[in-house]
Amino acid sequence: MTATVRRHTLGVIALAMLAAAAVLLLFCDGNLADMYGSICLRVGMALGAVWLAFPQLLLLSAYCSPKLLFTFLLGGIVLIARPKAFPIVALLIVAAAILEAAGWLLKPLRPADKRPRGKERG
Repeated sequence: MTATVRRHTLGVIALAMLAAAAVLLLFCDGNLADMYGSICLRVGMALGAVWLAFPQLLLLSAYCSPKLLFTFLLGGIVLIARPKAFPIVALLIVAAAILEAAGWLLKPLRPADKRPRGKERG
């Protein structure tokens, strides 16, 4: 799939989740409908934000390691599910970013290029 198709797919899923939230919250009664409606609303808004920022996220993925991006994604999912956990999640994400930067700084330098093997002049 190309980046454009992925972005359009995210947009369609976001709209579907927001429509489901509207139906559940406006036309259905009961605590269970309210819970599922609020879940659909949160996920739809989060996917809408990802849809808006998709080109920038592609540029970010070129500079960050997959482990760090996975940490951001997991932290975002936890924050969508439990917004009161923000201080803990933010602390863990900052710690992961610092450890990633320290690992990048402490990575051994590339060895000097060796002479190519083969026919030697002489």
